[in-house]
Amino acid sequence: MEMDDALAKLATRLDKWFDGSKAAFASEDHTSQRNAILRGIAIIKDIDQLKAEGLSTIGSMLERKNETPESERSVLLVRTFEFAAKLEAALNDELLDTDGANTLILRMNDVANALDATSKGRAALAALLDHPDERVRASAGAYLVNLIPERVIPILREIDEKSGANSAGRTAHWALLDWELREKARGEKK
Repeated sequence: MEMDDALAKLATRLDKWFDGSKAAFASEDHTSQRNAILRGIAIIKDIDQLKAEGLSTIGSMLERKNETPESERSVLLVRTFEFAAKLEAALNDELLDTDGANTLILRMNDVANALDATSKGRAALAALLDHPDERVRASAGAYLVNLIPERVIPILREIDEKSGANSAGRTAHWALLDWELREKARGEKK
């Protein structure tokens, strides 16, 4: 099962827990309140375990980059970025876990920096611009917008216009805003 699917299932469990626990918390029944709290804690432990596994996987893949032949290093790093982007989006969209999502953004920064040290550079992320998952396309676009704006801007605009407030839409929106501000600043310097 993919990490984002597992997180989505946990989010569903969490929603059911909230809905099912309202009556217990509104009542004076301390036993049902305690049981509801224990069920909630179990869900949180499962979420933390999945995050830890995801972060560990990303860390392992980043560590392996130096053991990987140069010809395969970019591919490994792009796969790592793809995984991190999916996990970041799932934490953001499914669980509203901004701390976990922010940690993953830092790991994506690490991947982009590692790609910069390869012969292909972060341009290798362009392979993700055609990815079927808009969350991955938006994340890759955010890291490529200053490198290949002619290709990335239309992708980010499309995601921004249709995706709204989910993580893909927010990523696209903020990447476009940042790019526009940088372009404006460059124009003022000329």
